[in-house]
Amino acid sequence: MNCLESSFIIDFLDPQKEHHEEAVKWMEDHRDQPLATTTICAFEVLRGAARTDQDKEHVEDFLKALRIPGFEFESAVKAAEIDAELHSQGSPLSARDTLIASQARRFDYTLVTRDDDFEDVPGLRIVLYNE
Repeated sequence: MNCLESSFIIDFLDPQKEHHEEAVKWMEDHRDQPLATTTICAFEVLRGAARTDQDKEHVEDFLKALRIPGFEFESAVKAAEIDAELHSQGSPLSARDTLIASQARRFDYTLVTRDDDFEDVPGLRIVLYNE
């Protein structure tokens, strides 16, 4: 299953964003597939909408259509493992990106993003939709 990271959702929902057209095309190419996001990505997108003039109801409706698994203890364990791995390699992620990666890896999702920092996460499949 594909998991939409915050950058994708924001680009898809906002026609003014530089990568909007790539996000729309990716979504059109994958319209028949089930989609997910993480609780952390949902928070990031909702936080942005709450701080701007963005149509909050539209954002919430989009997110409600996605599968959003809860962040539970097993995801915290995976996040700690990822954090330790990346620190030992000298390429740590931000705390939120580590939490996002942990959920995507735990549920065996492919993370759809334009953030190539996720490429350093062992065992995480990613798709860079802006390439």
